[in-house]
Amino acid sequence: MPAPVTDCDRLAANPPDPDRITLGVPRESVDLPRAIDACRAAVAQYPDEARLAYQLGRCLFYAGHLHDALASFRQAAELGYRQAHFILGLLMMRRYEGVVFDLKAIEHHWRTAARADHANAQVSYAREAIKGTFDALPTRADDVELKNYLARAKPKVDYLGGLLVDDLLAVLDAAKGRNT
Repeated sequence: MPAPVTDCDRLAANPPDPDRITLGVPRESVDLPRAIDACRAAVAQYPDEARLAYQLGRCLFYAGHLHDALASFRQAAELGYRQAHFILGLLMMRRYEGVVFDLKAIEHHWRTAARADHANAQVSYAREAIKGTFDALPTRADDVELKNYLARAKPKVDYLGGLLVDDLLAVLDAAKGRNT
């Protein structure tokens, strides 16, 4: 049974998080001191609620507390929170200062989130796989899996995301034509 709506949700939920339970607060509107306090209290009360651990990590990251933020994101990911998997991969891929670039971990986090139907992870994973980023890894998804991710993501992304999905599907189709 998920935790009820908390002040952490009201103050720190991320609008693009598909598993948030409130409307969400844009980054620039987050009251970091209040949100961090509320999320720490919520995580203490509901330690197995991945959503709250993720939201605490979000606030800590914005406040510049990278080490603590990563610990919260990892806790949420270990509890199966798909947004935390996506964000961990994103931070590594973007090579944020203080975050170790680990291609195997990026592939793991994004594929885990993609399999859990996280649209941004599905598109990001497919894009990097098509670019060849994961080619050296034995775990890279095949083209059928990539097409499946993209097909499932398309109805959930905005107009520009839909154009990207169309372009990625066209690349996969063109590659298939060259390989037959």
